[in-house]
Amino acid sequence: MPAGREAPGRAAPEATKKRPLYIRLLRLRHIAPNALQRALLGEGVIAVAILLVLADLASAWTLLVLPLAVAGVVKANDALAGLLLKPPRVRPDEPARAGKQKAPASKGNRRRRAGRT
Repeated sequence: MPAGREAPGRAAPEATKKRPLYIRLLRLRHIAPNALQRALLGEGVIAVAILLVLADLASAWTLLVLPLAVAGVVKANDALAGLLLKPPRVRPDEPARAGKQKAPASKGNRRRRAGRT
C-alpha cells in the first residue's frame, strides 16, 4: 500500500474520536470538563441525591431535580462562556478606529523594511 494511504475499512484516529456523552447530551460548545469533572457532575450528583433521600433529608423528587439542576448550571456556564468569548460589536455611529491605528515600529522592523539587515 502506498505511503499516506490507509486501508479502506479504517478511518483516521482523529475521525474515530467521539465527544463524551455528557458533553454531547448538554451540547456544550465552549467548555469541556475533563473525565473527573464529568464523573463528579454525572454519577457524583446522583450518588449525593441518593444519600440525601436515604437519610430522609430530602424527598424522592431530589433524585430527579438535583441532577437536572446541575446540568442546567453547567449549560448556563457554557452559554456564559460563549457570550464572554465574542468580541464586542462596534456601533454603526462610531467609526472603527481600533483597526486603523498602528503601533510604532521598532528599530529592527525599520531596518527590515528599508532592505537592511
